[in-house]
Amino acid sequence: MFSKTALTLLALVSVTEGFAPMAFRPATLAAQTSTSLGYTVKLISEEEGIDAEIECADDVFIVDAAEEAEIDLPYSCRAGSCSTCTGKMIEGEVDQSEQNFLDEDQMADGYVLTCVAYPKSDCTIAVHMEDDLF
Repeated sequence: MFSKTALTLLALVSVTEGFAPMAFRPATLAAQTSTSLGYTVKLISEEEGIDAEIECADDVFIVDAAEEAEIDLPYSCRAGSCSTCTGKMIEGEVDQSEQNFLDEDQMADGYVLTCVAYPKSDCTIAVHMEDDLF
């Protein structure tokens, strides 16, 4: 059986894994364990030379799916608290209810934070849009 120390460490690891911020959870794990609906997300940026389509489950953040597809999108906080990952919705719908940076007008104008945006339909997003936000 396990010693008391081993059981304590095992319990600590189990508890901390449950509360680990998304930044500490590998994108590959999120993508591989998803059994949810998948959508096609088109990412575009003329300035950055990005014109790519990725598959993204409805329970995986768009920035994580892009990272898994080896598409370099900007991010910083990975918590929806800054504007580094700002994109602009061209078509489609996302759930970004976990964000706390964009105001209602910015969201109405189509701005999304890809680090906390889940696709809710096939969509097209212009990425690298932080400068356009202000």
